[in-house]
Amino acid sequence: MSERTLRRLADVGMIGPIVFGITIIILTFLEYDFITRIGWDPLQESDVAWPSGLALGPYGWLQVANFVLFGVCLIALAFGLHRGVRAGGRGSWVGPALLVVAGVALVLSGFKTDPNISEPPQTWHGEIHVLAFLLLIFSLLPSFFVLWRRLRRDPLWRGYGRYTLVSGVLYTILFLISFMGPFIPELVAFYLFLGVILAWIEVMALHLRSIATGASAERVAPAG
Repeated sequence: MSERTLRRLADVGMIGPIVFGITIIILTFLEYDFITRIGWDPLQESDVAWPSGLALGPYGWLQVANFVLFGVCLIALAFGLHRGVRAGGRGSWVGPALLVVAGVALVLSGFKTDPNISEPPQTWHGEIHVLAFLLLIFSLLPSFFVLWRRLRRDPLWRGYGRYTLVSGVLYTILFLISFMGPFIPELVAFYLFLGVILAWIEVMALHLRSIATGASAERVAPAG
């Protein structure tokens, strides 16, 4: 894979978390009256999923597109990481493959959730959304720890291996708290949980781009 292609994959990966984060913030303000009317509360647990519930509002198509775009961007980053991390060996494909699965799950999250998540899904698209959420959670979880083992073997990524491990531990802790408590409010834990994911994807994409840019510069630098 050429440095140009690697850089483009990194650029696409960088777009995903930024656009996703900005979009859910804007949509929350635009649809605040709607989403609170159907039962969502920004500080207390409710039967309305966030940010999935944003797809039910008047600008819901934006959130549907947001999920799909984020998924495509994560898949692009997964391919970029597979080629951009030099440490290979048996099973080196597992981490990027798990990210591809997570990206597919995000794309499938574009199927709208049902308004009330405390009950079993009432619609076929609600069922797909629930399955996509579970697929996302349980593909991302092992990906941190599998990628950590690969990243730490590459000198260009070693520090990012430790960051990936810490992110994986935080991911696990915050996910458990967001559903079970009781150390901090569950919604606060979920916001932090989402922040850990978005930050990790962005950091990985930025470093992948710097590696691709550096490799390209080395090829055109004059010998001296």
